[in-house]
Formats: sequence, structure tokens, C-alpha cells
Amino acid sequence: MTTVTEAAKRLGLDPHSLEKAELEDLRRDPVLAQQFARRLASIARDLLPGAALSVEDLRDILEVAVQGARAQERIVEGRYLRKRVREQCAYAERYGESFALVVLRLENEPHPGVYSSALEHVVEKLRRSDMATLYRRRVAMLLPRIVPSSLDPLVARIRARLDLTAGQPVVQETDTLVFPNELHRDTQSVLDWLEDALRTD
Repeated sequence: MTTVTEAAKRLGLDPHSLEKAELEDLRRDPVLAQQFARRLASIARDLLPGAALSVEDLRDILEVAVQGARAQERIVEGRYLRKRVREQCAYAERYGESFALVVLRLENEPHPGVYSSALEHVVEKLRRSDMATLYRRRVAMLLPRIVPSSLDPLVARIRARLDLTAGQPVVQETDTLVFPNELHRDTQSVLDWLEDALRTD
């Protein structure tokens, strides 16, 4: 089997920290996996200019290859979320309206179905234009037309509702991004931020 070291050398990546690792181990090293996917996307664009494969498309293909059917439902949801993010970035650039992304990192689920039920209660309080999705132990939310100053109080209410519905504190950490900003001025940088925030251990 091709090793990460051999693959990394061919792609111009630094292989030293992963000698003797199998290619499947890419999924255990998110940073290297993301670099690998970006390099694959660049090569794919050169070899297949009409295919228009994104970094996320290639990552999804690799994830299904490694994890099988378990990954497919989440990937379908992820593709829909990324499509909405791309549309929202285009809208923000055209009309100057900001939007926010929120990712809540959760503890291990206390009981099966608790997080799905908690998210349903959160969604009831959101606007119809908002989007909320559960990925393993991550809740991702897309909030169009948000006033930046109102984001922190809104996130605090969402965290409290999740904790209340779950019956215990479950939110470990919160990541937020308001677009546009100084660090994220284009669609791909927003998508990269989202991929990083959604990674699970």
C-alpha cells in the first residue's frame, strides 16, 4: 500500500512526521489531510479543467473511501451547507449584507437522540432564513443578514437552550465567523474556516 510518506513526497508535502504511516492515516491527521486534499484539487484542476472539483469534493470522496456508507449522510448535508455558504458569500459581496457562521462543539452525547432533539428546539426559535445542522458533535449554523453586535447574545441564548434541552451543560466551545472580515475576504477562506471548525476528534 502507498504510504503517506511516499504520497507526500510526490505532492511536495513534508512527510517527516508521518513516516511509515498508511495512506488511510490521513484521516487521523486533519492538517495533512487538508493539505493533501488541496494539492489534489490543484492537480485535478490542471488535469481535468472541466471537472471543477473543489477541495471539499475531494475530501468527501476520500472520506467515503475510508469510512464507507457511514460518512455519506453527513457528506450530503455538508454539500448542502457549503452550497448555501457559497450563495451567501456571493450575496454578501453583491449587496454588502453580512452573515454569520456559528459552530458549537459539543460533549459526547449523553443519550442517543439528545442532540437531534435539542437542535429541533433551537431551530424553532430561529428565522426561516437561518440554517442549523448537526454533524456528530458539532452544530453548524448559517445566519444571514446578521448584525454583528447581536451575534454574541444570540449565541449565548442558543447555548443555553441546547444545555437546557440536553439536561446538562453540553457546549464545549463556540467558533464564530462574520463575513466579510479582515481575515476572511473570499468564499474559499470561509469554506476553509468551516471545514476546520467542523473537524471532530
